[in-house]
Amino acid sequence: MYHAGTFITGKSFLYKLDPRVKLAFIIVLSVFILWSAPIQVYFLGVALLVAALASKISIRSLAQSVKPLLIFIILIFLAHALFSDSNSSFAGISMSGAHEGFIVVLRFLCLIAAAVLLTMTTAPSALIAAVKYFLRPLKYLRVPVDDIAVMIMLALRLMPILLLRKEKIENAQKARCYDVKKAGLMARVRSFLSLIITVLLAVFRRADELALAMEARGYAREERTSATTMKITPLDHAAIIIFVIAAIIFMALKYYLS
Repeated sequence: MYHAGTFITGKSFLYKLDPRVKLAFIIVLSVFILWSAPIQVYFLGVALLVAALASKISIRSLAQSVKPLLIFIILIFLAHALFSDSNSSFAGISMSGAHEGFIVVLRFLCLIAAAVLLTMTTAPSALIAAVKYFLRPLKYLRVPVDDIAVMIMLALRLMPILLLRKEKIENAQKARCYDVKKAGLMARVRSFLSLIITVLLAVFRRADELALAMEARGYAREERTSATTMKITPLDHAAIIIFVIAAIIFMALKYYLS
């Protein structure tokens, strides 16, 4: 089962790209997703889906990455559908507001899909090396770039462990024939709070073990080297050219549609 931040090895086109190129692509693509016209959002969604399938990433994996944010997505849609200023409505739901909410949700889903593509096709060490590369100019402002990179790496490493711990607790409850769906409201609240407290305690315990392990290995706050080798290949040059041409066409269509 896929968890956020999990890297799965593969040999597709996206796997072979330099992590710096992929990170730059995702940043620019995120701007386009938020800035584009509604019809362009549909095109970007299809393009991301095709890229995911070409990289052997199943639709189920994409759905699992969206599942933790499902309530938030529903609230975004309802906020636009119920509180939009429009005369045409059905059962209290504004048609134009529902369409606007659908576009906003689709933008959000495209952002999630882009992030999933990045984390699943890029090893955490390579991704951190790319982040350090782009943050390198901040060293002249005395920003602790290496410490920021370490924190990002730890977050990526701990996120799958956190979700796995949550699943173990839920499976243990099911093994004891405890069905929270059949319980009352207060029982559900107590179950939720118990789950949160148990997971947090496990996270704090894991963080303490990690801190002791780093201290035992002589970790110090200073500039660090990386074992990840990054090199721009002809494949990266071809991808950059294709992306730039697509971006120019995309911006031209944006101004034409507006």
